[in-house]
Amino acid sequence: MKYVAIILFLTLGISISAQPLQHAAGIRGGVSSGLTYQYFYNPMEDVKLLLSFRDSGMQLSALMEHYESVMINYHDQFFMYYGAGLHLGYTRSYSTRYSLISSRPFETYPITRPVLGADAIVGLEYRVGVIPIAFGIDYKPFFEFFGNRFFKISVWDIAFSVKYQF
Repeated sequence: MKYVAIILFLTLGISISAQPLQHAAGIRGGVSSGLTYQYFYNPMEDVKLLLSFRDSGMQLSALMEHYESVMINYHDQFFMYYGAGLHLGYTRSYSTRYSLISSRPFETYPITRPVLGADAIVGLEYRVGVIPIAFGIDYKPFFEFFGNRFFKISVWDIAFSVKYQF
């Protein structure tokens, strides 16, 4: 009975590890730093949700990404990815009212504004073969409407990310 249990355990372990990874969750550090979640609906395509915090506000981005294997010295753990998507959220800034009698500030109050925009992304990812962890660096330019200015373009959103795949 003990041998049957060991063989069954080893067989189940092999079949479970052969399944492709469908989910990833992690953190992203950069201009739009925050939390990420990915759902791989295809081994080389995914939907990424990014909850980011910038400009004293919060934004939720939804991106469609496509992965390509990058052969660096016959190493199959490097992937390049690219994609596009949209984001929605809010930013917060502060405005100051001045006294009519003197030039000193009278009152400072927060202003919260909605933002809506489009994103593009391109990046490089390394998936550790032994453990389900991935490291990546990406470039995510975006433009948005409303916010602190009516129209904003950001071309310097470069970030480093760490993800756990499950």
